Amino acid sequence: MGIHLTGNLAIRSILSIAVVGVALAGCTTKEPGDPSAGATATTTTASKPTTTSEQSGGDALADFDPCAAMNAVAAQFSLTRIEAESRGCGARWGQTTTSVGLKVQPELSIAEAVGASGARFIDTNIGSRKAKKVEAGFTDTSCLIAVEVGPKSRVDFVAEATASVQESCDAATKLATAIEPKLPK
Repeated sequence: MGIHLTGNLAIRSILSIAVVGVALAGCTTKEPGDPSAGATATTTTASKPTTTSEQSGGDALADFDPCAAMNAVAAQFSLTRIEAESRGCGARWGQTTTSVGLKVQPELSIAEAVGASGARFIDTNIGSRKAKKVEAGFTDTSCLIAVEVGPKSRVDFVAEATASVQESCDAATKLATAIEPKLPK
């Protein structure tokens, strides 16, 4: 389940449809005001009440843009081929064969991070946040860093390298550390 950069048009189409579906699912808020056309325009500002899921980080992630976060650190890591994926964004790590990505998990805690049968799970921190590192989580050379946003939400930073799991974990950790300050509090 690692993030792969692929030329397969069918997969890209399915991922694009999934991203659009997630985006449309977030467009259900009704704003107060008169929907009829008029001669003058007025602006109405509505405050949004705090809910339990917002406090847990799930709703806060609705406004988090994974590709904007990756674009913000692209120059720092020479990221190329930044592309939207289902609930996330993927990229090529510099001039290497390593691919990296991040995926928003609004309803999963870091304790729910999973890996293949040979995966190694390590509790860690990224910045001031709790995190879980999953070495060789999906392939022998993949790495996942699940960073806590709230008690029931996280952002996964993944990397897959052809050389080693250490190379993958280094890339995933550097990406997570750079983007962690941009995550919702």
